[in-house]
Amino acid sequence: MLPRPADAAFDSEEHLFEPRWGGRRVLALVEPEPGRRPKLTLLDELGRDLAPMLPELDVIADRIADLPAILDGEVVVPDKAGRMDDEALASRLGDGAKLESIPVFLAFDLLWSGGRQIIAQPLVKRRERLAKIVTTGPELVVLPGVVGEGLDLYSAVAQQGLRGVMARHLRSPYLPGRRSDLWRWIATRPGEIALHVVPDPIAPPAPRPPVLALIQRLPLEYVDD
Repeated sequence: MLPRPADAAFDSEEHLFEPRWGGRRVLALVEPEPGRRPKLTLLDELGRDLAPMLPELDVIADRIADLPAILDGEVVVPDKAGRMDDEALASRLGDGAKLESIPVFLAFDLLWSGGRQIIAQPLVKRRERLAKIVTTGPELVVLPGVVGEGLDLYSAVAQQGLRGVMARHLRSPYLPGRRSDLWRWIATRPGEIALHVVPDPIAPPAPRPPVLALIQRLPLEYVDD
């Protein structure tokens, strides 16, 4: 399922807002295998299995219950400052070279659980189920979201140097292969001043470095603190 772009950030009690890192969109398929550990397949948008190039993510297979399961998300490689490292991700997916940075799978949706397709359920129900069946860790994070406060989240994301914000309607079904207004994509623009931020021309504050913790707790903790 693909989003449509929105002209600007917005607030809505009917949407779940999440930071978007700009990594590689991936479906994580986890299938049980009798007498062996579950099998993990990481399918990108071209249908390629990226799992052999990202062996650190193999632990995901042990952290998802109620199999078989299919998760939607993105693979990112954060640098030491916590920003998306495009070059490191491209290198890993190109030649499998292992650098210092570790890949992370950010899960934001659940399509199958217990071998049962759940794409017709509303997003809020799929997200509840996703949180129940996933044991998070350094390599697997359920991307947190906030309902209603899209403008503040956009401000936090812009300050942290991330790519933008996703707005997903809480009652949205999952529509495979379709681009829909039920999902909206608000991109940050290079050099823009984030919402609610008033610049000081005399002594601008030192920018806080983006951190991976932005996706490990409510993003709004980074606004006006």
